[in-house]
Amino acid sequence: MINKHKYNFYHIAAVLTALLFSSCTQERQPCITPKYASLILKTVRLNASGSVVDTPMPAAVFGAITDSGTKGIIFPRSATFSLSLSPVSDSCRWIFAPDTTTGTLADTITFKYNRQLEFISNACGYTYFYGLTRVTSTNRNIDSIIITNTTVTNNVNNSHLQVFIRP
Repeated sequence: MINKHKYNFYHIAAVLTALLFSSCTQERQPCITPKYASLILKTVRLNASGSVVDTPMPAAVFGAITDSGTKGIIFPRSATFSLSLSPVSDSCRWIFAPDTTTGTLADTITFKYNRQLEFISNACGYTYFYGLTRVTSTNRNIDSIIITNTTVTNNVNNSHLQVFIRP
């Protein structure tokens, strides 16, 4: 009889211990917000009436210039491009070639900005947002660059630059 009570006691203790540990397990909420800030630029030209029109690049290449070399991204035909800024520096450089199929020369675009550490949510944590202060470029294919929005956040619907392409 005592062995039966011991068995029941251990069984109840095991169940209570399992319930205790399962009640302490907290399920982490998924991060459904874009976590990283992206700089969105549009390639444009002036048409005959003087209006600005989006100008898709046939096979554009953007390459981040880093201490360890250049890391490139090839974009299919598009007029809108998404780039990242460095979270460890107040400036970064990218190379840009509008059409890799014809061997066009590359331009260098330099971004200067301020970094601000921002809390997104408990699920997503922290990320950097940026305030653009200046953008310069070489002028092989780029005529000029206009900053249309200085605040670079995780909102993917905001465009930040208009890059005017030479005719």
